[in-house]
Amino acid sequence: MPEKISEVISSLMEKGQALIGASTGNDGAALQPTTNAAAIRAKLESQAPEDTDRNLHQWLISSLSVVPQPQVSLTYPVTGGYQRTVTGYSFEGLTDDNRSEAIRAVQSAMTPATVERCEELVSTLHAVTAHRQDSENSLKVILRLYSDCLAKYPADVSKVVVERFIYRSEKPNFFPTLSEVKTECDRAAHQRQQLLRSL
Repeated sequence: MPEKISEVISSLMEKGQALIGASTGNDGAALQPTTNAAAIRAKLESQAPEDTDRNLHQWLISSLSVVPQPQVSLTYPVTGGYQRTVTGYSFEGLTDDNRSEAIRAVQSAMTPATVERCEELVSTLHAVTAHRQDSENSLKVILRLYSDCLAKYPADVSKVVVERFIYRSEKPNFFPTLSEVKTECDRAAHQRQQLLRSL
């Protein structure tokens, strides 16, 4: 079995079975999965978002001779240090002939987890953190809201964000707010979303 998401994408693209580019929403995350989304989801969940982004860049270079060049902005938060944010991309080697294939590859790497998988992630997070006693109806609403949020992001992002909340050292026992989950997902998916928008 291929080791990297880039190899899974290559394999599916060769068979003409990669995810075909459905339109994306304003956040660039919504996709319509086709036949082999399960294989891509499994491979995405086996690695961190940073690894997916790196592998995707390598695939674009080696398979399409498209070199993504990130445009970076540095910000200096009051907490110290600086944050590097990708604000867009320019490309060497991008042509009308290879653009659609590059878009399909990036959209494949944007494949979200299933709602059922997101519910499983939220249930795990809920089980290991402190929270108030909720009624059964309240729990259903919480499960639905958080799962719907996670399902808007690539499968690797939703899994890793939940794991980071489970194992975080700051406020380790507290169930995060929906806003905190969304902020972390936006941060983890940002570079890939910018790549797709720029293409």
